[in-house]
Amino acid sequence: MLNLYRQIISNNLNNTIFEELPEEWLERISPDVKTELIHGFYNAGILTINLADFNRNNFYKHTIRPQFQHYCESLYLQLAPILQRCLRRMFLGFNENLAEYKVVLFMEGDDEDQLEPVKFNIDIF
Repeated sequence: MLNLYRQIISNNLNNTIFEELPEEWLERISPDVKTELIHGFYNAGILTINLADFNRNNFYKHTIRPQFQHYCESLYLQLAPILQRCLRRMFLGFNENLAEYKVVLFMEGDDEDQLEPVKFNIDIF
């Protein structure tokens, strides 16, 4: 049952991101990334995104990797409001006693790059 909930949450969250993320980011997503850009451990409030998924026309390799911190912050500014709205609708709307939900978003690079993941805290009110 927990896997079913995880899949429903993941589908809803990723569909919302693909619908609302600005075109400048969407056009950089690698062709092999079809449905899942963000992965999550939703019960723990942990989300991860791999910036190597934005490698259409070698964008990750040539542009993101040399300025990894900058692009993490830039993507975070675009994603945070989307995540807040989507998660607020999914979690806070179903439980009157849940006053807030905290999420930690980790942005990672390609494994072989050995870049330190960048961590962002997102409060959902």
